[in-house]
Amino acid sequence: MKRLLAVLIDHRLLKNFSRCFYRGLPQSKYVPPGHWPIANSMDGSTNGSSATPTRNKQRTARNLHQNGQYSVHRRWETVASGGGGNSRNGSSATAGPRDRFEFTLMNYNILAQDLLDSHAALYGEHDPEGLPWDLRCKRLLAEINTIKPDILCVQELQETHAESFCSGLPQHYAMLYKKRTGNDKTDGCALFYRRDLFELVTHHKVEFYQPKVNKLNRENVAIIAKLALKANPRAKLVISTTHLLYNPRRQDVRLAQVQVLLAELDRLAFSGTMPNGIPRYEPVILCGDFNLQPFTAPYELLTKGFLRYDRLDSRSLQPANSWHGHVEQVGKYFLPPALGITDKCQHTTLRDREKVHRDKVPPSHLTKLYHSNHEKEDGEPGGNGSPSKERSSSRSEFSSGALTHQFVFSSAYRHYGPDIAQDRRQATTFQDEWITVDYLFYTPYRSVAECTRQLPNWNLELLQTYSLPTVQQCGREIGYIPNRQYGSDHFSLAGRFLLTVPREDQ
Repeated sequence: MKRLLAVLIDHRLLKNFSRCFYRGLPQSKYVPPGHWPIANSMDGSTNGSSATPTRNKQRTARNLHQNGQYSVHRRWETVASGGGGNSRNGSSATAGPRDRFEFTLMNYNILAQDLLDSHAALYGEHDPEGLPWDLRCKRLLAEINTIKPDILCVQELQETHAESFCSGLPQHYAMLYKKRTGNDKTDGCALFYRRDLFELVTHHKVEFYQPKVNKLNRENVAIIAKLALKANPRAKLVISTTHLLYNPRRQDVRLAQVQVLLAELDRLAFSGTMPNGIPRYEPVILCGDFNLQPFTAPYELLTKGFLRYDRLDSRSLQPANSWHGHVEQVGKYFLPPALGITDKCQHTTLRDREKVHRDKVPPSHLTKLYHSNHEKEDGEPGGNGSPSKERSSSRSEFSSGALTHQFVFSSAYRHYGPDIAQDRRQATTFQDEWITVDYLFYTPYRSVAECTRQLPNWNLELLQTYSLPTVQQCGREIGYIPNRQYGSDHFSLAGRFLLTVPREDQ
């Protein structure tokens, strides 16, 4: 027995020594990608003293931090041409000689201190020195300021910490903030953008809570901002960040929240219709903590643009035949028609938007959604819109049994099912096990009709992603987070994108 204990002790000492040794190895020097501001080039030329080439196919992976603590698990990785992890269409396209702009976007659930303190039992086995806000905040800001994103999306930013957190960022950031709507909620979402690079065209702070709607009775929120590049105002981006409901048993609530968010994105990102009547949109980046795993029903709707819901379990949204015994199915109706959001994830009150609101974003009070900034009328959930001017809606618009949308979303990160080995599956947080719940979606094309090689309109291309640790690395090497290296219980996401400005005739 003594010999066995001696062997075990020697093994643990050797294991700890090897970890410290490899983490202590010097890392190669590099230029952090965030040090490059947005580059504007036309026909291969660049303007500005600090502009960079728009695409370097030989760009190699670069470590984020010069110390070994992060570089083993987090580094910039180049994406193959036609990038994207999971998408509806995998084809690639090249743009002609048009203006191009390169920028970096980062997403981070930073863990509100109030939530950590109120759920202290969840962090009982963590390093206590890794939990206080002042120490966590320093680590969070160090990581953010190293990446230097041009756009930063944050979830779980505590309202009382918003100003101090913003002051820890470079002074050129502007902030949009939306606290969760419940009176007892103290955190929310924030969107930061560089004022020297972007002009805020318009924005909306989405409230998912809708009175008397069971699937929308939670206080989660989202932010949508339409930005224009100051160097070329024709180049616009729509950025959205959200934090959906956590409750693992209520996938139906998360799907309802996604449907509302898609309708609001449709309102703010719409840029006209093609000759065949198909809508066209500004480039969209949607990111945040969705509290759902890959290949679940809301994920399928986002990435495939279609979800048949009528035969799914009413709450878990899993196929009914995968459960034993009687299962209550969703049925044909998902959201009530009174909300004015069709199964195509569009507002019924905005059918004539191209005529009535040409080149403008229709104001939010024209929808039927309730918002704390609007007054309710006639007892309707939203009390907005003009029923007398609105064309009558067909019941089939709300009872088709399937949801669709017109965006072409790709995921910046590749996702795998649970049957894939742990050394390949990546994770963003720990919820009983290491899983992915944070996402960075983007639209490479302006229209679903422009996703083929015959109609190349590749206007938003993913160049690089900030790699995530694998499930195996999380369990064996990183351990519980937050800790002395990682400031949150989620890992950050980041991507470098190339935006192609639309032609004058588009």
